Amino acid sequence: MDSVAAQKICTIRESVANRIGESRFKTWFGSVVQFDLNDNHLSIQVPNAFVGNWIASNYLSDVEAVARDVVGGMSAVDVRVRAVAAAEPPERPPQPRLATPAPAASPAGDRPARLRGDLDSFVVGPCNQLAYSAAQSVVAAPHEAFRPLFIHGGCGLGKTHLLQGLCNGATRKHPTLRWCYLSGEEFTNEFIWAVKAGRIDQFRARFRRVDLLVIDDIHFLANKKATQQEFLHTFDALEGCGHTVVLSSDRHPRAIATLTETLVSRLMAGMVVEVKPPSYEVRREIVRRRAAGMTCRIAPEILDLVAREVTRNVRELEGALYKLAALASLTREPVTPDLARLALEDYIIPEQRPLEPPDVERVVTEFFGVSRERLHSAARDRTVSLARAIAMYLVRKHTTLSFPEIGRALGKKNHSTVVMAVQRMEQTLAQSGDVRWKTPAGAAARPLAALLAELEGKLERRSQ
Repeated sequence: MDSVAAQKICTIRESVANRIGESRFKTWFGSVVQFDLNDNHLSIQVPNAFVGNWIASNYLSDVEAVARDVVGGMSAVDVRVRAVAAAEPPERPPQPRLATPAPAASPAGDRPARLRGDLDSFVVGPCNQLAYSAAQSVVAAPHEAFRPLFIHGGCGLGKTHLLQGLCNGATRKHPTLRWCYLSGEEFTNEFIWAVKAGRIDQFRARFRRVDLLVIDDIHFLANKKATQQEFLHTFDALEGCGHTVVLSSDRHPRAIATLTETLVSRLMAGMVVEVKPPSYEVRREIVRRRAAGMTCRIAPEILDLVAREVTRNVRELEGALYKLAALASLTREPVTPDLARLALEDYIIPEQRPLEPPDVERVVTEFFGVSRERLHSAARDRTVSLARAIAMYLVRKHTTLSFPEIGRALGKKNHSTVVMAVQRMEQTLAQSGDVRWKTPAGAAARPLAALLAELEGKLERRSQ
């Protein structure tokens, strides 16, 4: 292979990793998948059919898009299985971070790498105080803490930082503690590999002998019934031995519609705590700490501007600060308010547009798993009736439409139907009542106030 083709392949690999995420790339491509570029034809050489089918089904379009950008006039991209020994098992995905007590004579290099997050560097405020305190409780007494601890909240709010800090803190305080940290996707991939390779016993032994199991993004198990069942057995085995499970998700357990009711009930039996978007004071302290570690000096009034304007989550806040520092370095100019506003253009929330009935319909139908046609129909089963009543209530609350106008917008319903639906929702709210509906995993129930708050949060994001 000539140097030009080799350079293009390196660029393709790096671009694919950036596009699908470093963790997914390491799991499914890593060093065992090879790229071969010949006359504008890219061949993805995989070790076995299982890996090949997964890449073809999930990542082929990403590779094709990257190859077109790097090479130009691509003629084809295909996936081919390299010749391997017949008895060779499927290539194993990277193992999770697993800490077990090391023998006294073992070199330090045998210990697993320390995770990135640390509780000492976590900025605490009213938005995350309870979650932080719960994580500290696990560090202090892993075998006496909540079983399980379930932390949920939107993307970029510090859940991963908390979980990794918890593991690092537990390692320092309890050197002999056996813990395992991994993502929901890694757990799923490990399980799939074990089933394909006929090594399910080794899989179970690895995860059921730890004192502390920490899984980030557990919502990845949604729609994966076999993996959910295996995790449930793992959870029961650990709990039966008095060991602790800590989980995180972008949703409340009952809002992950395709989790089985048995698994949801197990999760709800422990400590469920939410991490909320950071207040200005928390954002200001975060940018102050991050800026202190930069070579570029940023004036306090500029840090105030960053903290005031970037409000979605911590991840975007840090990204805006790093972009500002990089822009200052490239232009070799001092960081001025004008330069800061230029750097923050992509992070400032635009003025919200007014909500309309179709916005409400999309959020409600996605949550309840019903079609727009069913919502507009005369169907009266519990799930559709509840979804319709909530849609009418939200349209009434967030728009200026009259009852007749709402009825026409939501399937040409009579205005009295809308009136009764809105009144029923208001009465349930006044009584702090629950609502019930059916999901593919079984019956579900939640306080109406909490459900409406979640849906309104989704509406707020859609209107931006």
